[in-house]
Amino acid sequence: MSEAKLLSIVWRYPHPRALARHARDDPVFDGLHRLEADGLVRRERGEYRLTRVGKHELAMARAVSSLIARTLALRPD
Repeated sequence: MSEAKLLSIVWRYPHPRALARHARDDPVFDGLHRLEADGLVRRERGEYRLTRVGKHELAMARAVSSLIARTLALRPD
């Protein structure tokens, strides 16, 4: 699962059980631990939260994705 996708899921579903339900992927918690080690996510009171850096990364990933989608939509076949 991509980093941006996992950050987006954490943003919407901070509780670990909700994450597990919505991610439907076994290595989700391995990815969360990697994001936590990178400083993008932290665990507070049993829930995962995006850090300021994590929110910035998510916003940048969404902006790039939107830009690519618009560029491909304008491109003649």
